[in-house]
Amino acid sequence: MQSTTIPGRIKLARKMAGLPTQASLLVCIPGWKPSRLGNYEAGISTPGADDMLLIAEATGVSACWLMFGQGPIRPSERDLQAVRHQNLAQALDGIEADEERLAETVKRLRISRKRLREHLDNPFLPISDELARRLERLLGAKPGWLDEQHVERDPLFLSFPEEMRELMMIYSELPASQRPVLMATVRALRDSLTTA
Repeated sequence: MQSTTIPGRIKLARKMAGLPTQASLLVCIPGWKPSRLGNYEAGISTPGADDMLLIAEATGVSACWLMFGQGPIRPSERDLQAVRHQNLAQALDGIEADEERLAETVKRLRISRKRLREHLDNPFLPISDELARRLERLLGAKPGWLDEQHVERDPLFLSFPEEMRELMMIYSELPASQRPVLMATVRALRDSLTTA
């Protein structure tokens, strides 16, 4: 699973919501045709902001994370296992096409190929602290790297000005009940500047 892309994050969000198929997610989004969600998950088309919000609400994830891969995965908590899964999938992307790399990875992680495939495919399969630290050593990353979100290479998120990225992060990290307060404040500021 490529959860560093919008299609990958949509699939991951669906699975984390306990919706194993696209059809099960479509039940939560009335009026959508199967091809619409299928095209989004396949990367054939990119959902607009309104559709991303509908998917985020139906799956219980942060719209900012769904769109940009930034911020907490769930608005009210930092979902450690989902973050670990996302980083594992990103770090080991394409590993099965490189037999030598795959053999060295499973040897150093001290797990079977089957178990590695299960970890890559199943965002619900917990990644233990011990396995997380072994992967970090394998990658030459600092301890705790697997537990943090990394979007340094997300071109869509980075294309926005720094202030906008910061505002999106603030919005994403707020509980849903506090977001209207932020939006009201921003609108009041905008209105005061346009009337001045």
